Amino acid sequence: MSSGVKTVRYVLAIALAVSVVFAPWWLSLIIAIALTLRFRAWEVIAAGIVFDLLWLPGSASFSSFEFLPLATIIAVILVFGFDPIRRQLLVGPAIL
Repeated sequence: MSSGVKTVRYVLAIALAVSVVFAPWWLSLIIAIALTLRFRAWEVIAAGIVFDLLWLPGSASFSSFEFLPLATIIAVILVFGFDPIRRQLLVGPAIL
């Protein structure tokens, strides 16, 4: 991977980390999609976990839907769902 590509990944990862805390949820989602479309971005799953730990209600019961860690679930779907798409369409199997 060239240094320019690494720089883009680092900038997007830092932007994702900052957006999880300070920006609206949809901006974090856009940055996570951009990361997972181009890279195997495991940091998206970590950002989903941090998002859930910060923003889940503390008094939710296990039987309600309020307790589901939706950001982590969406992050896992993005990372593993975009992997075949990225391999076949965006990067190509010969490059990986």
